Amino acid sequence: MDKIVDKTTQQQIQKQNITLPIAPASFFAMTLGLAETGNAWRNATSLWNLPSYIGEVLEGLAVLSFIWWLVLYCNKWIQHRKLAINEFNDPVQSSFLALIPESIILMAVAVHVYSLSIAISLFWIGSILNLLYGAYKLSGLWTQDRQAEHTTPSLFLTFTASILVNALAAGLLGYTNYGYVLLGIGTISWLIMDSVITQQLTVGGLGAKTRNFMGIYMAPAVILFVAYQVLAGENLSIPIVYGLMGYALFIFVAITFALKWLKEQAFAPGYWAYTFGIATLSQGLSIFALKNTDFTVSILAILIFCIMNIVVLGVAIGSVRLVLKGNYFPK
Repeated sequence: MDKIVDKTTQQQIQKQNITLPIAPASFFAMTLGLAETGNAWRNATSLWNLPSYIGEVLEGLAVLSFIWWLVLYCNKWIQHRKLAINEFNDPVQSSFLALIPESIILMAVAVHVYSLSIAISLFWIGSILNLLYGAYKLSGLWTQDRQAEHTTPSLFLTFTASILVNALAAGLLGYTNYGYVLLGIGTISWLIMDSVITQQLTVGGLGAKTRNFMGIYMAPAVILFVAYQVLAGENLSIPIVYGLMGYALFIFVAITFALKWLKEQAFAPGYWAYTFGIATLSQGLSIFALKNTDFTVSILAILIFCIMNIVVLGVAIGSVRLVLKGNYFPK
C-alpha cells in the first residue's frame, strides 16, 4: 500500500515538474524584437559587408521564440482557459493578441530567403488573421463601454503597427497592390488613433507599470518608414522618405528624452517592446542608405544600428537575469 502511495506521489511531482508556465500574449514582443533585429542585420550585411550569419542566427532565435510562445499560448487555452478568456476580453491586454498574427507574418519574412512557398503560406495565414482580428477589435471600440485609462499605445498594435508590418511583408513577397491597400488601412488608422492616444497621454498620463507601452508608440512611424520604401521600390519619392524618416527620428529622440520617466518601471519582459521600434528604425535607415548617397543618412544608419545592438543586448541580458531569478513569468 505504501508503495502505491509513493508511486502516486512521484507521478504527481513529475506532473508538477512538467507544468508549462503561463505567459501573456505580450511576451510575443520578444519574437518581434528578435525578428526585426535580424532584418536590420540582413540589411547591414548588404550595406557594410558585415557577417551574414548574425542576422540569420537572430532570425533563427525569433523562430524558436515564436514556437515557444505559441506553445505556451495554446497551453493556456487548454490548461488555463479562464485566464485566456479574460485576456481575450480585457480592453488593454487583448490588444497584444495582435502580436500573434504579426509574429506569423514576420516568420514569413524570416524564412522567405530559404523557402518562398512556406513564406507565402505563413504570410497569408498571418495576413488574414491580422485583418480579421483588427476589424473585430475596431467594432468593439464602437459597441463596448471603455474607460479613459484603457486608451494606451497598445491600441496601435491592433489597428496600425501589425497592419503596417503586414504591408511591409506583402511588398517584400511581391504583393505590391495588396501591400498598398494594407498601407492605407494602417496609415489612416494611425492618424486617427494617434490623436486619441496622444490626448490620453497628455491628459491622463501612463502608469509606471505600463510605461514600456511607449515602445509601441514608436512603432507606427518606423514601420511606415520601412514599408513605404519596400512597396515603392525604385519608384519611391525621396522627399516622402525624408519626411517619414524625419518623423521616425523625431519620435525616437522624444522617447530618449523620456528615459528617466520610462525607467520608473522596473525591468520586465515588456521591455522587449523597445527593441522592435529601434530595430525597425535601423532597418529603414539602412534601406534608405543603400538607395541614397546622402552622407547624413549613412551616419544616422550607423549610429542607430549601434544603439539598436546595445538596446537589444541589454534587454536580452536583463531577460536572462529574470529567468535565472525565476521572475520572468507572472506568478
